[in-house]
This record gives sequence, C-alpha cells and structure tokens, in this order.
Amino acid sequence: MTPQATDLAPRPLPAHGAPTDVTDSPGPFVVVHSLTSVVGMNLNMDMDHLPKTLRLGGAERMRVSSQSLTRAAREYMRTDRTQQHPGAHALSTRSLPTAVAQQLETEHDVDTADAHPLAALVVAASGLSINPSRPGQTKVMASVPADAPAQLAGIVMTHLKDLDGPRDAMEDTIAHWVATSRGTATSPADDDPVSPLKALPKSLVTAAKAVLAPGTVEEIALFGRFLAELPGPAGRTFSAAHIAHGFGADPLNRHTDEFTAHDDYQEGGVFSGSGMLGRQYLVSGTLYRQASLDRRQLRQTLALSGRSEADVEALAQSAERRWTQAIVRSLPKARRSRHGSPPRPTLAVIATSDEALTASPAFEEPVTIQPAGPHAAARLAAYLHHLGLRQGTALWQSPAGEAPPALPDVLTVKGF
Repeated sequence: MTPQATDLAPRPLPAHGAPTDVTDSPGPFVVVHSLTSVVGMNLNMDMDHLPKTLRLGGAERMRVSSQSLTRAAREYMRTDRTQQHPGAHALSTRSLPTAVAQQLETEHDVDTADAHPLAALVVAASGLSINPSRPGQTKVMASVPADAPAQLAGIVMTHLKDLDGPRDAMEDTIAHWVATSRGTATSPADDDPVSPLKALPKSLVTAAKAVLAPGTVEEIALFGRFLAELPGPAGRTFSAAHIAHGFGADPLNRHTDEFTAHDDYQEGGVFSGSGMLGRQYLVSGTLYRQASLDRRQLRQTLALSGRSEADVEALAQSAERRWTQAIVRSLPKARRSRHGSPPRPTLAVIATSDEALTASPAFEEPVTIQPAGPHAAARLAAYLHHLGLRQGTALWQSPAGEAPPALPDVLTVKGF
C-alpha cells in the first residue's frame, strides 16, 4: 500500500532487535535505570496541587510516586499501537456488571430489562460480589481482562436457554436491594445473590470463573492484582514488576507559575482586567528512576493459564519487551496538553542481573554541579559497575554532544 500523507499509523517495532529488547540476555531479573531531565512540569502532585517531594542527603528533591509511574507504564502499554495483541491488557473497574449488560444489549440484542439481571448473574458467578446499593457495580474495584465484558456476555448467550429461572430470581433480588435502599440514608444489607447462583448451570460457573483466572492476561501477570473474594491463586496474583519511587538526583527546583486567563469579551470593551488569575507549581531537574522485572515470577503466573511451556515463554518474552519499552519511554501525563511533550531520558540502562538492585545510593549526595544531567549520568555509570549487571543496553542521548560516560563493558551503547 502506498503511504499517504494522512497515514496516522505508527511504524511497527521489530519483535527482536529493538533497543530495549533484552530477552536473549541471561539472568533472573530485568533491571531498568534511567535519568530524565524535566523542565517546568508537575509530574505528580499532592492533594494541595504541589509537586511531590522527599528529603535525601539533607536536600529536598522532586519525587514521582511509584503508583504514578506504574500507571503511566500501564497506559503506555495499553495505547502503544506498535505492539498490540489479544489478551495483553486489563481494566481496573467496579462497573463490570454494567459493561456486560451493555454488551448483551448492543452485541446480542438482549432486552434491557433482561440484560442487567443476566449480567449480574454471570459476574457473581465469576466470583465477584455485586454491590447491593448499586447493582450495576461490584463491591470492590477489580482488575479484569479488557475483554471480560465480551467474554462474560458470550457465556450468557451460550447458556441463555437455561437462565429463565435464575434471571427472574436475580431480578427479584435486585428489586429487593433497590427497595431496601430507596429513601434511606444507609446501605442495604450485603445479601449476596446465593439463591439465583445455586440454579446456574455448572458449565456457566466454570466458564465465568475461567475468565478471571490468573495467567490469562499479560498485564495482570506483570503488575499483579489482589481480589480477596476469589479463592486460591485466582485472587492473589503477585506482581512480577517492581517500580520504585522516582526522585531528583539534584536539589529541588520549584517554580511558581502565576497565570492570567483572558476573557474574550474584554476585546469588546465589556469590562477591563483579566478574566481569571491563578497559579500552578512546577519543578525542573533530573529524575532518577529504577524498575525491575522478576522473570521467574512472570513465567510462574503465566503458566497458571494452562498454556504450553513454549507458549508461556513466547508470551513472557513479549511481556518483557513491552514492559521495558514502557518503563523507558513513559512518564506521567503532567497536563501534557499544557506543559508540552515528555522528554526522552538522557541515559537509560536496560540489563539483566542476578539481583534487582537500585542505584539510588549514588545520589544520596545531591548533584550540585550544572548541568546536572550529564554529571548525574557519570555518577550513575560509575555506580552501575558495582551492581553485577549481566548483559544489556545503554541508551544515550547527550544533551550537548558529549560522549557517553564510562559504562560497564557488558552494556552495548545505542541511541534511541
């Protein structure tokens, strides 16, 4: 096909040979260390809309929380159109019953009055409890396969002829919950729909539980989940990925940005002065980040899906490639539409190791020499010699054309 000027599809990355691919390198852990210089951003704000900070080595530093970095990596993996495949993604939601009902209505032409009790039935059969106060939601936030609504709706349609009685019972249960909660300030009693579930075909229950089985979704195998309602390994999937809090290698540089919002009616002489005054708080500096991936844990979780050893290994290698790419290239959004595009790291090291060690002690004494980025890179490179790296890649993008620092010999230096 001849490329068009309006072709918006990104170029696909090769399965092997990408700069972040270390799947052929030996070692039980993949470790990523990176330094990124950010200018005038608030990557992670606290409840007062101030940039998060920490103190280290007697100096206040910028901080980007582990949760924020994890979320950014997950979003990158979900939206990176160069490396998508079925079964890769999960969703965190309480609205699974509503999503299943919508699937039944739009994809299978099920009447709305029937779709909601049927959806509540199949979600409850999977092991998740329905919220009596809001029957369109589950009691807890659940990490489920992105295609769980479609899978569960398909299970309903497969067993539809056997669900007349359970559907009516579930409809009565939901009506009882709604009547109990209407006009009261308290939630109704947490009565699980036990009676409707007892009448469900065993094959439906087995199929519904299989949708939430561990090891079936790459993202859950990488980042883990905890669903107390599900027994055994289905409810507790240990994270194979460990992402540390990012922090500034140099002392905190905080800026107060006082802004004025212009009101277009000012031009017509309706009134004078600004439409609105406000302020926001930004930081600049060099951010150090570290993350690691437990390759054994990843494969153990994926094996719970019942796949063959070869399929587990292929999926694990795919997960490694996608995870390392996301860790290196993702940053929290930081109001990106207002603050500009995110920068690439000055230095990113992707390697395998026998231990998942951080290089944070290298920056206990803050970098005070300017420019901080290259000096932080030299300090990180020196510290990496003591971390026992097995094999990997160092991605170097010099701010001013400098040669890369003296990195361990086991690393191949490349550009992004």
